[in-house]
Amino acid sequence: MAHPRETRHALRAAYLGGLPIEQASIKAGVALATARRWKADALAEGDDWDKFVRASLMAAGGGFDAAMGRVAQGVILRCEALLERIAADAEIDPVEATKAVGSLTDSLAKAHAASKRLMPATDRLAVSMSVIKSLAAFIAERYPQHTAAFAEVLEPFGREVLSDQG
Repeated sequence: MAHPRETRHALRAAYLGGLPIEQASIKAGVALATARRWKADALAEGDDWDKFVRASLMAAGGGFDAAMGRVAQGVILRCEALLERIAADAEIDPVEATKAVGSLTDSLAKAHAASKRLMPATDRLAVSMSVIKSLAAFIAERYPQHTAAFAEVLEPFGREVLSDQG
């Protein structure tokens, strides 16, 4: 049975809104296999739903920065634990302990450098998602008669935004 375009949009909206594909398919009223096929078809056409979800999480909650903060925190906690172990155990070879601390701090420096290289593209995508969400809310609130037209152009526009992000 062929589904109307609105059903596909409803599935996409539910998934981008945070529902797992299983729940999004139920909400949109389509079989799970159909939902997965539509998602795969969209990806093949350049519309990566998962990329949009990740960008939305970053726009909403500082996802990438928060993740990098957790990485930094983990390395720092390991450094502290190692330093406590060194202080408590006189049998630990100080040269090996210094190498271990150096390795952990090197990992932190590398993670920091990687975040700097990755951040520009991630930040642009997060800002794009924030603007698109704001525009969608604005149209829904003030110009509801144009919601269908917005939904129609959003999908190809999303592919443009993603292709610009690399």
